[in-house]
Amino acid sequence: MTASLLSSSLAGAINVILTNPLWVASLRIMESKVPSTSSDNGCNTEGQHADTNLWRVTKRIAKSEGVLQLWNGMFVSLLLVSNPAIQHFLYGQLRTWLLDMRNANSSGHGRGLHPSVMTLTPLEAFFFGALAKTGATVVTYPLQLAQVLLRLQSKRTTMSTTLSTVNSTASNVNGKTGEIIGGKYSGTIDCLYQQFLRGGLPALFHGMNAKLLQTVLTAAFTFLTYEQTLTLVGWIYGALRYNHARKQK
Repeated sequence: MTASLLSSSLAGAINVILTNPLWVASLRIMESKVPSTSSDNGCNTEGQHADTNLWRVTKRIAKSEGVLQLWNGMFVSLLLVSNPAIQHFLYGQLRTWLLDMRNANSSGHGRGLHPSVMTLTPLEAFFFGALAKTGATVVTYPLQLAQVLLRLQSKRTTMSTTLSTVNSTASNVNGKTGEIIGGKYSGTIDCLYQQFLRGGLPALFHGMNAKLLQTVLTAAFTFLTYEQTLTLVGWIYGALRYNHARKQK
């Protein structure tokens, strides 16, 4: 159990470390594609033509902002590696428990193991997959919420840099200083702490119902397909062994 959990977590961590620069570059490309806006005084905030080449954007970030910037936000992503690890761990434990119980009952009646004993039925796989994903989502949802809020804050900060030029022009014309939206969170822990202060424990799980509806059904159908594939492979393997045994005779 422990080895399976550690190996899946290690694989997820390696995947995050290797792909995080690509996510950072992709996010920059998506932000650069946001339609330009115009202020009330006619000032256009449209920037230069956005570069959509992933490799060139990655190199530009590394050159202008430093190589470490390519791994910005990796801490939360590494923590969220625990989501699929917990999901597969819970599913494995539920699956092992049911199959062991079924095997014990089959052995107690003096019957050999049938292929159906080694796999779950579609309904069992669907239910256990949904249950495992629900548990993993409940455990890791506060981190997912913090990640979304920090990304939204980053986008607002990027927009405020563009709006500052417009606000400066407006203040020169009207004698007023425009209000610029600033960042509110200094990091993941600060974000979670502020959410807890605002609404207590329920605030850390705000919007989780929609997340569960989105992910639980997907995971349930994924594990259902997985078990049906195992059943199909088991039957094919059994048929091949049977034919091979007949040829030996």
